[in-house]
Amino acid sequence: MDIEVTLLGTGVGVPQPGRSQSALLIKEANPLLFDCGAGTLLRLDQAGVDVMDLDTVVLTHLHLDHVSDLLALANARYLQTEGEAGLEIFGPRGTEQYVGMVHDAYPYLAEMRLSVHEIEDGDWLSIKGFDIKAASAAHSVTAVAYRIEQGSKVVAYSGDTEPSKKVADLARGADLLIHECSFPEPYEVTNHSTPKNLGSILEDVRKIVLTHFYPEARGHEEEMARDLSASLSQKVPVEAGRDLQVIKV
Repeated sequence: MDIEVTLLGTGVGVPQPGRSQSALLIKEANPLLFDCGAGTLLRLDQAGVDVMDLDTVVLTHLHLDHVSDLLALANARYLQTEGEAGLEIFGPRGTEQYVGMVHDAYPYLAEMRLSVHEIEDGDWLSIKGFDIKAASAAHSVTAVAYRIEQGSKVVAYSGDTEPSKKVADLARGADLLIHECSFPEPYEVTNHSTPKNLGSILEDVRKIVLTHFYPEARGHEEEMARDLSASLSQKVPVEAGRDLQVIKV
């Protein structure tokens, strides 16, 4: 059975037309959300996903463009069930403190149930029928990338990261790698990836879809995909992702 991947948000913290903030939906039978930036609830509705069917979120890190709609999602579920529906949250070190602080800021939501689990580099998890491995990413805050397996199918998601051998190793053999590529050439940046630097470290993936585009990338997305493809040691399909794009693996 195919894994269905929906790119809910392919943008960043800076507003730009057509790109919501970071969010990725993966489902086989049950939906699983990775990251939950601003605009995620709208994109879920546009994708035909009922928030009542979505009770688990996995976070790559705690920057606002990856977590802004997290409490809003929990609240939407809470309001529709008179407090019966909670939300289970997985994320890197610091997630429990963050969720607690945000939750505490809204006393009227005190009874809303949030269950938090922190993830370390190298952890293996079983969530919603998926086997998920975490690896540390190279970003300005504690961040993790994920390898998501279901049967023989493998999807890898980088979150935010500089080109990282650890993330490249995590993605090795993946049917689909969704990797951030924030800026086009010839930008030189830290904490994020550009096409040529990223392409130089990736090996043995069957398809790559780029995401997390800053406004500087606008109009250069296809060029970025070509630059990355030219930097790879093997020829594989590379494309620039777009909001609400559905990919079957």
